[in-house]
Amino acid sequence: MRALSEALPLALSAAIYPPALLVLLLLLTGDHPRRLVLAYFTGAALMVLCAGLVALTVLTESGATSQDSKPASGGVQIAVGIALLGLAAWLWRRRARDPGKPVSDEGPEPSRISLWSQRATTSQKWSFVLGLAMFLPSPLYLLAVQQIADSGSPASSNVLAVLICAMAVLIFVESTVLALFIRPGSVAAALAGTQSWLTRNGWTLGAIAAFAAGVYALSQGVDALT
Repeated sequence: MRALSEALPLALSAAIYPPALLVLLLLLTGDHPRRLVLAYFTGAALMVLCAGLVALTVLTESGATSQDSKPASGGVQIAVGIALLGLAAWLWRRRARDPGKPVSDEGPEPSRISLWSQRATTSQKWSFVLGLAMFLPSPLYLLAVQQIADSGSPASSNVLAVLICAMAVLIFVESTVLALFIRPGSVAAALAGTQSWLTRNGWTLGAIAAFAAGVYALSQGVDALT
């Protein structure tokens, strides 16, 4: 569990993914927001947990950890670092998009995610599917799992650390689900302000987090190779 000091901030950064959060806000406008958000959370949790455990297994079984092979671990970190820099560039470009455009809507024709989002506001099945799609493992989350695999802790501790990181990635969805069951009125009251703030700042914040993590991963990878 000693890797959590490095892995948990990365997992929390992975939680700042504007498309997934904007979809979450959109589901709150549906006819049955509690059911829709719960279905979205179920799909997201299934994807994040399975992806984290699979990534941990692949890293440990393939010997791509610093305990088994520093060059292999460094290569993984460099690859993830490059992916993170690419993600940062994409998020930075998206920050200049017209705030009035729908989520993931590009060009004259609506995108697949945009159509799914519209269907998800009336269907629990589509909300579940959208949870799976929006929470495909990000480079930030994979880097967090890499830090856990590199710690050399017992397998049971590593699995628990991955579960904690998965909860961190889902923190915004989890808090929304809790609010819908405990104080549903407060969710509706905060919706407009949150959506406005996220539209203005979410992409920039996500880009900064991805860039910082990318530089960190590259430096760690280069250090492992030298």
